[in-house]
Amino acid sequence: LHSRLTPRERLDAWLDLARGRRRIAIGPRSAVFAPLPDLGLLVVDEEHDGSYKQFDPAPRYHARDVALVRAKTLGAVVILGSATPSITTRYAAESGKHTLLTLAGRPFGAMPEVKILDMKQYRPAMRGPLAVPLFRAIETALSKREQAILLLNRRGFASYLQCEACGHIPESPECSVSLTYHRARNLLLCHYTGYSRRADTRCEACGSEEITLKGSGTEQVENAVQELFPDARLVRMDRDTTAGRTDHARIYTQVLERRADILIGTQMLAKGLDFPHVTVVGVLQAENELAFPSWRSSERLFQLLSQVSGRAGRDRTPGKVFIQTWKPDHPAVRTAREHDYAAFERTERLLRARSFFPPYSRMVLFHFKGASKESVALRATAFTETLRALTSDGAVLGPSPAVVERMQGHYHWQVSLKLDSRTTTAQQETLLDRILQHADRAKPPGTSSVRITVDVDVVE
Repeated sequence: LHSRLTPRERLDAWLDLARGRRRIAIGPRSAVFAPLPDLGLLVVDEEHDGSYKQFDPAPRYHARDVALVRAKTLGAVVILGSATPSITTRYAAESGKHTLLTLAGRPFGAMPEVKILDMKQYRPAMRGPLAVPLFRAIETALSKREQAILLLNRRGFASYLQCEACGHIPESPECSVSLTYHRARNLLLCHYTGYSRRADTRCEACGSEEITLKGSGTEQVENAVQELFPDARLVRMDRDTTAGRTDHARIYTQVLERRADILIGTQMLAKGLDFPHVTVVGVLQAENELAFPSWRSSERLFQLLSQVSGRAGRDRTPGKVFIQTWKPDHPAVRTAREHDYAAFERTERLLRARSFFPPYSRMVLFHFKGASKESVALRATAFTETLRALTSDGAVLGPSPAVVERMQGHYHWQVSLKLDSRTTTAQQETLLDRILQHADRAKPPGTSSVRITVDVDVVE
C-alpha cells in the first residue's frame, strides 16, 4: 500500500486484505489503517523517522502512535524497530510503557570504523568537496571495484551563517536553536521565540570576519566528484531524481547490480539501503542538520550519522565512514563515531530536561496561515497573549514567522506550547479546548480569514 498505486490497484489491494486473500500489508504511514480482519502484529520499522507523521492535509496523526492505539484496542503486538530510537520512544520504554529488546551486533562482522575529519584542519587539503583522506579512500575502493556513498543533507530553505575559521553557527540566546538567515532583510531570526538581530559581520565566538552563507546541493557535489573521478559511474538520489513512480527502484537496482560506482544523495540514502559492495561512506557538511532551527536537530544529526554509517561494510568486507564537519566535538558527532547511542541519549536527555522539551513535555504547534502578512502576524500575536494568560509564560514560545514565511501566496506564522507530559491526555485536551475558545473570542477585527492549524506532538 502506497501513494503511487492507481485507484484501481488501491481498491484491489484494500479488498484483498479485507477479504483475507492477503494477510500481510506493507507500506508507509497510511498502511497502519490496512483493513486486516484478524490483526495480530504491527511492525513500525525505523520508528524514529519523521515521515511517519502526517501533517497536511488532515487528519494529522503519527503512524507509530496509531499503531500503538490500534494494537491496544485489538490485543495485538507492536514492534517499534530502530538502531537509533527516538528519545521519546526510548524514554517510554525505560518508564515501563514498552518492553526494551536489544540486538547486540550485526549479522556480518563488526560495525564500520568511523573517522571524523575536522574541516578546520583539512580546509587547506581538499580535493574539491572531499577532504584528502576521504578522496583517497574512494580512490582505493574504486580500484578494488568496490562502491562508495556520499551524503549531503542540505535543506535548501534553511540558509544559515557559519564561521570558516572556527565553525561556529549563530544560535538564539533564548532557546539555543540555530538562527536562520533571511537574505531580504539581512537578519538572523529564531523561528521559535521571534528573536532577531542583524546578520553578523564578525564571528561572535572567535572574532573572525570569515563568515559565509552555507549552501551547496547534491547536484553541485555530483559535478565536482565527477571531475575528480572521470571514469567513475555516478548516480544521484534526491527528490529531483526520484520524482517518478519507478525512479527510486531504478536507482536502487542500478547500484545493487554494480552499474554505478558512487551514489550521491540526501538523507534518503540512510534509510535501510542494503548494498553489499559499499565499503566507503562519506558525509559532507555534517553540521547542516544542526543549522536547521529545531530542538531535535542534535537527535536528527546523531540518527542520520548512525544510519548512514550502517550502509558501509554490510557484507564481509570491512567498511569505513568519513564524517567531514566543522563541529568534531559535538556530542552527536562524537557518540556517532563510537556507535554509542546510550551515551548520546544520556547527554540529550539532560539538555531536554533543562529546557523542558520532550519527552518531559508535549510540544503543540499552532500554525497561522493567511493572504495578508499583517493579519497573520496580528492574529498570531493576539493568540499568543491568550496562551500566556491561560498557561505558564515559560511554556510558550513565539510568535514568529515560520521557517518558510511566504509560500504559494500565503504567509505563515507559528507559536509553540509545551504541555507537561505528567498531566493526563484528558487534562491536556481540556486546556487546548479552553485556549481555542478564548482565542476565538479575542481575535482582532479583520483576522477571521486567518487559518489556524493545531499540531500536537509536532515533528520537525
